[in-house]
Amino acid sequence: MPHQCGGTVMSAPLDLAEQAVALARKAGADEAQATAARSAYFEIDYSSRRASLARSVDSLRIDLTVFRDGKRGAASITGGRDEDLAEAVAGALIAAQAGVPDDANGVAEGVEAVATRHGPERPDRAAMAAAMTDFGAALARDYPKIMTDGVISAFNDTETGFANSRGLRQHSRRGAYAFGLMFSARDGGRSTSFNHTGWQSFAPRADLLAAETLRRLLDEAVRSLHSKPAPEKFLGDVIFTPDSADTVIGPLAGALSGHALFAGTSPFKDRQGELIASPCFSLLNRPRAFAGGADFDAYGVPTRDLDVIKDGVLDDFLVDFFMARKLGRAQTAGAQNFVVPAGDTPLAEIVGGVKRGVLLSRFSGGVPNSALDFAGVAKNSFYIEDGEIRHALSETMVSGNLRALLRQVYAVSRETVDFGHCRYPYIATTGALISPAP
Repeated sequence: MPHQCGGTVMSAPLDLAEQAVALARKAGADEAQATAARSAYFEIDYSSRRASLARSVDSLRIDLTVFRDGKRGAASITGGRDEDLAEAVAGALIAAQAGVPDDANGVAEGVEAVATRHGPERPDRAAMAAAMTDFGAALARDYPKIMTDGVISAFNDTETGFANSRGLRQHSRRGAYAFGLMFSARDGGRSTSFNHTGWQSFAPRADLLAAETLRRLLDEAVRSLHSKPAPEKFLGDVIFTPDSADTVIGPLAGALSGHALFAGTSPFKDRQGELIASPCFSLLNRPRAFAGGADFDAYGVPTRDLDVIKDGVLDDFLVDFFMARKLGRAQTAGAQNFVVPAGDTPLAEIVGGVKRGVLLSRFSGGVPNSALDFAGVAKNSFYIEDGEIRHALSETMVSGNLRALLRQVYAVSRETVDFGHCRYPYIATTGALISPAP
């Protein structure tokens, strides 16, 4: 339904999506789908050790996809003016005309979900401002050697409507807080590389410095002012922190995707139902639960929970709508928000059991190859020997094979961190090659 905004009548996102689809069909598209998202965004910026700027931005975006003669074309616009929408339809059809036919192109016949509302409708601006003021004071008091860049506390309320030419309609609204920053440590002539972190949540954080992993990361940055390489080349343990867990999860998800199955490059393509990881490791997809999650995917198909790996066994692959049509198999995933369930071992106990290894907080390296071989530099990380964290690392390489490391996972921490789009523990494995950089 239309609503008033600053004296102007504005159409609801679902109405705009339906309008875009109708225009595309009238203009000659065989099939069409559209997503319209209206966002109300508020942020507080922090610079020079104080909250320096507050601003609000309202925006509207429409993404249109058309299909004609088996070919796909797309266009996007900001705003919902009729003339802009007509121009987007024309542009999408021109793009489709230049496309390549593919039998997998088309729109979904998914189940229409109940309209959903997640999180608050508007920000608690007073709470956000107070938290940023306290953050600035605590940062100056506890971390005088930390230099920050791009510190933002924000709230975004997004209403999303989806429609396609087969009558599928979806509607959701999601309001969430977010916080993010980049930082480094500096002391005289010494400085560290930049690190970053951030999260989303349905409720504002009263103590930003204590939230998620921020205080640990700041402590590590200060300790990294006095770093040195690993003492020698050795095969040892790696403890992936929640901040670096995507070093494993990202490539693993790629290897389990429909794209990898279609290309024939997945090393797990014939392993469904088999043990591919340690029994203490599981990977779950939970796209609806998180502040940064989604109720339906880009094709309007409702998202659902999926156990990808359960107790080390590969239960299913991550196949989206398009790749499901390419592969002739059922869709299993349209959005990815991963959970690695907590284990039973406290982090201190995991560290205490390491003979030689690395606490890996950040990894800088290339994308692993199709065999999941990887190599890169340990950043903001620490050398462990005889159960003790000895020193921060510099110029130290970590390499190995992610398939082998998954099989060698021997502990998953009791502690977990919810970033608002994923939830990870500390993951300990062995068999990585650790060496001073040449």
